[in-house]
Amino acid sequence: MTKPEFNLEDFLPYRLSIAANTVSKRIAKTYAPYKLSRTQWRVMAVLASCEKMTAQSVADKTGMDKTTVSRAVGKLLDRKLIARCSNENDGRSAQLSLSIAGKATFAKIAPEALRLEQEFKDMFSDTDLAMLTSFLDKFVDGH
Repeated sequence: MTKPEFNLEDFLPYRLSIAANTVSKRIAKTYAPYKLSRTQWRVMAVLASCEKMTAQSVADKTGMDKTTVSRAVGKLLDRKLIARCSNENDGRSAQLSLSIAGKATFAKIAPEALRLEQEFKDMFSDTDLAMLTSFLDKFVDGH
C-alpha cells in the first residue's frame, strides 16, 4: 500500500486553523485585560449585536457547542456582565442580554477590536478582501 502524499503545510484545514488562531490571539489582547475568555468575548459580541438571545441561539450563531456557551454564560452571569430574563415565547429557555456593566465593558473593548479588524483588512486590496469574504462565506454556507 502506498502512503498518500500529505503535506501539512499545504493542507487547507490546517492553514485555515492557523490563520484563525493567529487572528484570535491578536484580538484576545483587546479583551484579556478584562479577564474575559475567548468564549466569553464571543458571547458578549453576539449579545452586543443581537440584543437578546437564548444560549442555544448564541451557540448556533457562533458555531460553538451549547456546553461551552453555557459555561461562558454562567461566568458572565456571575460577573454581572450579562442578564437573564424569562423567554416570553418559550418558558423552558431564558433570554440573555448584556447588562449595563456588560455594555460598558463591551464599549471599552470594541474600539480596539475594530481597530485590529481594520489592520487585518488593510492587509488586502479591496478586491482581495471581497474575494476573501466570498471564500469564507462559501465555507460557512457549505458551497
